[in-house]
Parts: sequence; C-alpha cells; structure tokens
Amino acid sequence: MLVRLYKRFVEALPENNQIERIWILAKTDFKLRYYGTFLGLFWALINPLFRLSVYYIVFSLLMAKKIPNYGLYIFSGLLIWLFFQESTKRGMKVLKSKRYLLENIEFNKLDLFISSTLTSTIGLIFNTIIYLIVSLLLGIFPNVNILYLPLLILNVFILVFAISLILSTIHIFMQDVSQVWEMILVAMFWINPIFYAKSALVFDKLPVLLYLNPIAGIIVNTRNILLYGQPPEWPLLLFDFAYASVFLLIGLTFFRFFFNKAAEKF
Repeated sequence: MLVRLYKRFVEALPENNQIERIWILAKTDFKLRYYGTFLGLFWALINPLFRLSVYYIVFSLLMAKKIPNYGLYIFSGLLIWLFFQESTKRGMKVLKSKRYLLENIEFNKLDLFISSTLTSTIGLIFNTIIYLIVSLLLGIFPNVNILYLPLLILNVFILVFAISLILSTIHIFMQDVSQVWEMILVAMFWINPIFYAKSALVFDKLPVLLYLNPIAGIIVNTRNILLYGQPPEWPLLLFDFAYASVFLLIGLTFFRFFFNKAAEKF
C-alpha cells in the first residue's frame, strides 16, 4: 500500500518539478508516520510535550542550582536536539526504506535526503509553535530577534542533510553503523547544554569545545533567541555554518563516490 501511495504521488509530478516532488514526499512521509493510529497527527504534539514533562520533573528534582524558566530552558534545547536525533536516524536508513522508489522511478537521489530532512523539519515547526504557545502562556513574549530563527533551522538542516548522506551510504555496507550512531547520540545528548547551563559543563572552562561540537552552538543560539530574546552569538553562528558546509562537502563527495557501489548491494 505504501509503495503504491508513494509511486502515485511521485509519478503524478512532472520530472522537472523537483521542489514540488520533494515537498509532497516530505508531507506524505510526515502523515504516514502517524497513519493508522487513533490520535493521528496529534501524536506530533503529544510526544514532545510528554518528553518535556518527564525531563522537567526529573531534572527539576536533580538540579541543585535552579535555572529561571527551567521548563522553557529544557524545551528550547530539546527543539534542536530532537530534530537532529530523529533526522539523522531517519536519514541513515533512507536508501533502504525508499529502495522501491530508487528501483522504479528515475529522479535525483538527493531528493530523498532533502525530503527526509524536510519531514523532520515539519515536526520541528510543530514543536516550535508549541514552544511559543507555552512561552506566551508563561508571560514570555518573543521579540524581533525571533526573525533569526530560520537561520538556525537552515544551519541544522544542512548539517543533518550532510550527516545523513554519509551515514546512509555507510549503512548499506555496514548496518552496524546504526548501533554506533545510537551510542554517539547518547553521548551527545548528555554533553550538550540541553538540561544544564553552559557554566555547569566544560564549555565554560574550555569554550573551544563549544565550537568543536556541531550541535551545541545551535542549541545555545536557539535558546538565546527564543528564551532570552537575544540575537545569536555571531562568531558561533558563522562557525556552525562553516562546520555544516564542510560536512556538506564531505557528505556530497562521499555519497557520489560510493553510491553506485552501495546500489549494487540493494
């Protein structure tokens, strides 16, 4: 059924209508994620709120030094982290999960990665809207600096797209990479400033680590914009874009060099 649904959507579009094809693939994928569930798309709202509630209760009890507006502090960190985690895990398996499209329809293979990342971006937008509603209810109003937020979303989009290219190609040859990436994500979850202040982590004593971590700077700048109403830290933002650009160059080169060999193993 899913194969027929995808083929009908993709084949209905002109071959040169790449943007519309990517959007329909992403939108369909997002809807299919909740297909057949009783609450349907409401899970896109319930899931992040449930996670936030659990983390807030646990870490509120553990935190010795309280952070003002701690619920929003966690939420602003989780926005980017959940997007990064989900997107890279989905992107890593996109070549196998969309194998039927690759075998039956002629189109740019990169479209699959763009649409996969875009699917998670729809979820990120949902979560951001929820954040803003909660923020307004708590009396914290966004200011003009929220206009910088699309820059950060673009930044993490490029980073995720690039990492997905690398992971998905490796995954064809060595499926163990999914387990390795899971462990890396667990480590990154705890060393990023999601639940703790920067001063509570090594970033304050060794600020260079903030620049070496590809996602930490984006989390910090997202929080600056949404919670504190401040503009992003420009050196950090520029470095993160440079970081994502390097990953993108590596990812595209890696994918183009190894894709044909990987396709033989489908």
